[in-house]
Amino acid sequence: METLIASSPSIDKQEIVDPSIHHDLESEDHTMEVEKQVTDVVVTEQKSQQEVSPPSIFNFRSPPFSISVLAQHKNPALIVFQSDEALVDWIRCIGKQHGFIIVIMGSEKCIKNRTPRMRFSCERSGKYRPYVKKVDGKEVAVKKRVRSTGTKKCECPFELKAVKGNDGWTVSVHNGTHNHPPAVYLEGHSYAGRLSAEQTSTVVDLSVALVKPREIRTHLKVQDPENVTSIKTVYNVRQKYRVIEKAGKSQMQHLLDRLEKYHYVHWTRGNETENVTELFWSPTSSFYR
Repeated sequence: METLIASSPSIDKQEIVDPSIHHDLESEDHTMEVEKQVTDVVVTEQKSQQEVSPPSIFNFRSPPFSISVLAQHKNPALIVFQSDEALVDWIRCIGKQHGFIIVIMGSEKCIKNRTPRMRFSCERSGKYRPYVKKVDGKEVAVKKRVRSTGTKKCECPFELKAVKGNDGWTVSVHNGTHNHPPAVYLEGHSYAGRLSAEQTSTVVDLSVALVKPREIRTHLKVQDPENVTSIKTVYNVRQKYRVIEKAGKSQMQHLLDRLEKYHYVHWTRGNETENVTELFWSPTSSFYR
């Protein structure tokens, strides 16, 4: 109240002696304070609703593919792919540039008397499907698993269609919208971090050469700057190779097999009970140094 009076140079604090005027000013201040509280409550409720409600499809109207691509599908001569591999690589590359992972939803390439075609969708399309066990082609009821994590599926409507003609593969956009924001970083992504056959072979070769996993990942990044493979994927490839290489053998059996394969010279010493007390292996190259 004192601030309001002091801000007006034409009103002196001592000149206000009428109690009715004082009561009117207090009631006006009380009304303004109540209105402000109501406004704050409404704004808070609106913010909470925005945070809880899922993102709407209309908030992300910009398709991950440019408008020129949307127009090119009307004229197949403008965009033609000679192979399905080139088609898939192009679609996934453009999707990654916009922060979306595009996967193959279905394909009909080996059906007689039918035009080869493929369908692509966002990895977050569809709904979560619980695990169902099948025995002899029939579904068997199993105990419901307790999920410790959420699902990435959010029924994303994005969809592309590709058809193979006489000249090659052509692409058309059936639905170019997403109902979720694009990914800012793809590092560690389960699908984007997959290794190709060539990259997997590189990881195996470097692992055999005793290169550390961290250095292997750096080497993959140098070869392909867009590679987003995590260090965990490199460890998984190494472990898978070791399991295949052992082929059910024990550690000792695997060691003896490797020594025999690379022509190591061995020598043993035992006692009277025929128990081996000492083992010795050496590569043949060490005898010629």
